[in-house]
Amino acid sequence: MKRVLFLRYDKIGDFTLSWPALSLLKKAMPEASIEVLVSPVTKAFALACPYVDHVIIDDGDDQGISERIKEREYDGAIVSLSEFRGYKFLKPANIPFVLAPKHNWYQYLYKHRADHQYKKGEGCWRGACMLVESFLAQNGYDIPEVTRPLWNVQQQKPKWQQYYHQQSDEKLIFAHPGTGGSSGGVPVDSFARMLIDIDKQTKLNCRFVLTYSGEEERLAQQMHDLLVASNIKVVMAKPLSSLAEFAESLVAADMFIAGSTGPLHLAGLHNVPTVGFYAGRRSAPEVRWQSLSADARRLAFTPPIGKKTGRNMALVNFDIAAAETAQFLNTFYADDISE
Repeated sequence: MKRVLFLRYDKIGDFTLSWPALSLLKKAMPEASIEVLVSPVTKAFALACPYVDHVIIDDGDDQGISERIKEREYDGAIVSLSEFRGYKFLKPANIPFVLAPKHNWYQYLYKHRADHQYKKGEGCWRGACMLVESFLAQNGYDIPEVTRPLWNVQQQKPKWQQYYHQQSDEKLIFAHPGTGGSSGGVPVDSFARMLIDIDKQTKLNCRFVLTYSGEEERLAQQMHDLLVASNIKVVMAKPLSSLAEFAESLVAADMFIAGSTGPLHLAGLHNVPTVGFYAGRRSAPEVRWQSLSADARRLAFTPPIGKKTGRNMALVNFDIAAAETAQFLNTFYADDISE
């Protein structure tokens, strides 16, 4: 195959979780042009993806999108987002091999279908990988393994360390106040106290970087003031021009802590150690929505499981969270500790 289309035209977070799958596709088919259909808000981020060669934007003009797809003369397509609209995009193009997930009634519109239900204990990012693996197997390609970091921009790390005001041997510990869609917000005072305790308990020289977007700036400022009052080295992250630039800049982080999955996924592209706060549910969102970092580089904390407790982030044991995070830092960066 010379040209393959991957459809994922919804949220930024969902496209981020597709990076492992896109990496498999590009590794298995290095000479092929790997192309994506994405939403307008995802455009710059998709263009920055090292596994993507061409981007088609879902601008709302369904007929125009269908025509652009037909003009590209694809040999294959992978429908990661299964809905009837996607089928209408592809049908006029007569693409020889189109693979769709076994999901909803739309699956029966396609000749080739594959299971994308990841196993218990796996992150939901595995679903897209399963589609790609099936696509490769059915077309005679070897299936590579996911390797990390998914976004290797180590050469840019010194620039971003300087941008975030790193001094000498400091470790940059990023923290993002705010909330994800399935969990309540982490109380600012509890979050700040946890960072203060981490600073006290770790043997590393830390500087905390507070990231935010939109209305989260108010929360970040509150946290900043609490940390400054405790003589903690902290800086408010200066806004960057685009999501793609912000995502690249996270290569500077030595750890990323957040209660929102979006920033955690971006940090995970660099295999940065992550600490996440998730709702306490029997469905284990801390597993399903885990960051893209390697297993040994992830910590997760939840409030007690239950309808009345599961979304109340104030019930997280922040003393334990601080102690385990500090111990992780001391172990992971043991070679950088000055006796």
